[in-house]
Amino acid sequence: MKKILAMLGALAGLSFAASAVANPIVDTWTFAETLAWSAQTYTAGGGSQTNLPDKLSWGQSGGSEALGGTRSSLGINPTAANGTVDTNGLPAITNTITHTNNVIDSSFATLATATLHNTLTLTPLLPTPGGAQVIPPIDFLIHFKETLNQAPCGFPVATTCDDVFVIDFGSLNNSFVYDTNTYFISIITTTGNLTPLDPGACAAAGSPAGCLGFTTPENAVTPVTFAFLITSQPVTVPEPSQLALLAIGLLGLYFIRGRKSQKL
Repeated sequence: MKKILAMLGALAGLSFAASAVANPIVDTWTFAETLAWSAQTYTAGGGSQTNLPDKLSWGQSGGSEALGGTRSSLGINPTAANGTVDTNGLPAITNTITHTNNVIDSSFATLATATLHNTLTLTPLLPTPGGAQVIPPIDFLIHFKETLNQAPCGFPVATTCDDVFVIDFGSLNNSFVYDTNTYFISIITTTGNLTPLDPGACAAAGSPAGCLGFTTPENAVTPVTFAFLITSQPVTVPEPSQLALLAIGLLGLYFIRGRKSQKL
């Protein structure tokens, strides 16, 4: 019996030693993030297209991209974002995509699809500085439909007929390992205008039912602001698309409350 107790005591000591040398999680990171357009395609037609990392535009050659002009556009501002972000803390706000929706002649080519290419570098700051971690790029596929301005539209609209922007968020939890610990990156929006669309709107953009996006009336500007958060456990929600509907304040309170609970 004494030998068994001695062995159990030794194993307990080994277990304690292993937990004592376990690597602590990173509390705070610095980040450098860029967002850029790539792999864009257009419908058949005339006019001209502008394809830049921070802006896609289409419509009348030489026309204006300002509101009320003869060209529509999707812009990214800023394309590069920097700052700090806490593990299990508030999301870090990064970029805003703005759709300027002008009346486009039906003879012009219009945007059909594009890819949002996201690159992110994280550098441990607290409690111990470390080397930069380049996260594998996270790409989001965009489906876009420049609709004819006449009924029937085939889906509920504010005007006749709204254009349709659909985004495929892909994986909710994008994981990486640093110092033997696994972390999860989740992309969210903070403006609340990305919502599950009517099946007719999804179909118009060439996407399956249940797609996530927004519709925009003519002669209007619609911004969508993105953010990301880092967690030490996977984020779970009832439906993946619902993450885009969560307010930044609710997310922050949730994760802050979780951190306080862990410290009690």
